[in-house]
Amino acid sequence: MKSTRKKKMNKSIVSICRASDYTSENIKNAVSECLQALGGIEKFVSPGQKVLLKPNLLGTFAPERAVTTNPEVVKAVAQIVIAAGAKCFIGDSPGMGSFKSVCQITGMTEAAEASGAELRELDKPGEFIQIDNKVGRKLPLSSFLKEIDLIITLPKLKTHGQMGFTGALKNQYGLLPGSLKAEYHYRMKTREWFAEFVVDINRAAPMKLAIMDAVIGMEGKGPSGGEPRKIGCIMASSDLTALDAIACRMVGIVPETNPILSAAAKRGYGLIDPKKIKTVGVDPAELAISDFKTIKETIGILRLLPLPGPAIEWLRQHWKALPEIDPEKCIKCMNCRNGCPIKPPAIDPDKGWQVDKTSCIKCYCCHEFCPAKAIKLDPTWFERHVNLDAFAVFVGRMISIPSWFRRKKGFDKRL
Repeated sequence: MKSTRKKKMNKSIVSICRASDYTSENIKNAVSECLQALGGIEKFVSPGQKVLLKPNLLGTFAPERAVTTNPEVVKAVAQIVIAAGAKCFIGDSPGMGSFKSVCQITGMTEAAEASGAELRELDKPGEFIQIDNKVGRKLPLSSFLKEIDLIITLPKLKTHGQMGFTGALKNQYGLLPGSLKAEYHYRMKTREWFAEFVVDINRAAPMKLAIMDAVIGMEGKGPSGGEPRKIGCIMASSDLTALDAIACRMVGIVPETNPILSAAAKRGYGLIDPKKIKTVGVDPAELAISDFKTIKETIGILRLLPLPGPAIEWLRQHWKALPEIDPEKCIKCMNCRNGCPIKPPAIDPDKGWQVDKTSCIKCYCCHEFCPAKAIKLDPTWFERHVNLDAFAVFVGRMISIPSWFRRKKGFDKRL
């Protein structure tokens, strides 16, 4: 006789604890509670291991800007890791500024000194081979990863001008040393391919755990030009994709529409289905923000248009905003020029205030690296005048056309 008992489904666990501010006691308690709900730090870290803490250190931004992971979060995790008997490193490869200056301004120097962790710049590339990766089978990640046992990633919850959202998964893009980040922005020209590349990096790196700084996040034109927004919690999970999915839902982003989360889920790297994710601690619904300012993700829709490739590419180029320099805000630090992956750079304040629209690939590295918020990304004519809701209805109708008719008209080949 066959058993009618349903097989238990394994769920990913996301732990959420309130943290009203960045006082040391509040953060230490919140991080400790989150970890206890996951089985304690000893479930992830063993005595004698070398552990890398990977915060988001985009550049020389003070903690109150909410661009980088708050130093109190990094300090608390470092103290817990060291108390577990491990050797702890705090490392990243910033997109702008020297590692020393970034650590000083973001508060990482003080966090390292207070916790006993060691700062380590991830500046030298090494070869990491992952044959079953989709895009990056040979990845030039920081060679320091070969010296450690595991990574605990410490992302900041933020919007992102190119990818819509940046959290636990996207944070590992910083494992690419220095100028390689700009190079791969250029090579992975579409959001979809870039998303696959980010998943490849996560699969190749020794990831174990993510602890997200969602006390004060960033809304609007992130990852550096947006505005701080209080969310009020610390989040943690060993499933980085599930953590990002819950964080997205809390701020009104549908995970299935985010290219990185969608790519990760399709490839079996974590879960985004809420039925397969168990949250413990605070109910994420209690922290949900209905008016959180998100990035309008318009580019992904273009792939569904029943148009030839060249026409889609034309729309892609004219739909996305072209960066503009605001001369009144520009301080001529040249971060935009130095961070541009195009050679010669498509943006150069010394040569005028206009971006070269013929060579700009709209990767928005310039917007990301600008400390003065002098790079504008104003909506294009299409964004201002095309009703995206009506457009989505149109696309839905095209998809619902009988398959025999789509094949006859050649629509399937164009999608």
